[in-house]
Amino acid sequence: MKFDRCEYCKGAVKARRVTVDLRRGKQLCVFRNVTVGVCGQCGERYYPGPVLERPEELARHGINGSKTIKVPTFDYAVASRA
Repeated sequence: MKFDRCEYCKGAVKARRVTVDLRRGKQLCVFRNVTVGVCGQCGERYYPGPVLERPEELARHGINGSKTIKVPTFDYAVASRA
């Protein structure tokens, strides 16, 4: 996979494996080891078209993941008053 320079800082963009979170309503899906372009200077991510489409397709069709995790949630308005 080849990427152009970062459009924000002109840094070198290289293929890296990252974790991508996809929210569909109240459902959160986490995809690990997704290959995207990442700027080595500012960290901006660049997602090729197929990378954007595949997780959405998997989540939409209810493909079961290999693992389920519990994630704590917080009400920011309540937590920030403390």
